[in-house]
Amino acid sequence: MLLGLPRFEYVSCKTVEEACSLLSGPDGEALAFAGGTDLLVKMKHRKITPHALVNIKSIPNLDYIRYDENDGLRIGALARVESIANSFAVMTKFPVLAEAASVLGTPHVRTLATLGGNLCNASPAAECAPALLVMDASVKIAGLKGERIVSLESFFTGPGKSVIRAGELLTEIQVPALPPLSGGVHLKYGSRRVDIAVAGVSILMTAHGRQCREVKIALGAVGPTPFRAKKAEAILRGEMLNADRGDLIIEAAKTASQESSPIDDMRGRADYRRDLVRVMVADGLRQLIAELITRKTGSKREVRLI
Repeated sequence: MLLGLPRFEYVSCKTVEEACSLLSGPDGEALAFAGGTDLLVKMKHRKITPHALVNIKSIPNLDYIRYDENDGLRIGALARVESIANSFAVMTKFPVLAEAASVLGTPHVRTLATLGGNLCNASPAAECAPALLVMDASVKIAGLKGERIVSLESFFTGPGKSVIRAGELLTEIQVPALPPLSGGVHLKYGSRRVDIAVAGVSILMTAHGRQCREVKIALGAVGPTPFRAKKAEAILRGEMLNADRGDLIIEAAKTASQESSPIDDMRGRADYRRDLVRVMVADGLRQLIAELITRKTGSKREVRLI
């Protein structure tokens, strides 16, 4: 049941330094506010009751999407999810991220939600997190003592928890350029397309001829944080890619399912979610292997909801 918002102070800031200063009190006393699509819902349910919200939407130059062949992709924390889904650079160079962004909530939510907020909310089902994990993304975090770069793999520490400390603000997401002959896919299963995922899978594969040079598989909504299924990856790495290796795909998908640790909740039972992981990983691998064999990497595909 949704309640009214609790009482809180609302403060705006114009610079990152000012925001960090306002956020430097006791943990949870002041929280950064941008799109508010997750934060305000949590406040209405009294899951969090901050004394103050620090409006960071007026900080200039934090809503960019930039691509450079040498530096890769740089996304400001205030970039809207809808802008990422529709970015030409993201769609052509990092399609797995465009696919993930395009299935986050409704169009209205995507026009409000920011990528920084999606990550800082640290939901196990954070839609964009698996796509960023398979691309070895990092985040830049600003604080009163300077900036630090943290790999996204080390960013999440538990449900709703991250490495961000009081007095810090996530300012940028960094994604290195992908190797040649790479292909990626993001798959989501939800009761409806706009719902939070019951299970989510992102896969990135790099080929050398018909050999799988590298593969990364990330799972969402089936563990306390989004995470890489590294045992499943190891089964495929270095193997030849062809239509006769169905056994290899089945083994990797089964292993990814075993690496997951979902819970029973209102969206689905744990055993059902493990089975979804197995089916989705197998489906994603088949798509990518077919794509890489025919050398059609980089094309924009329709996101499939199994």
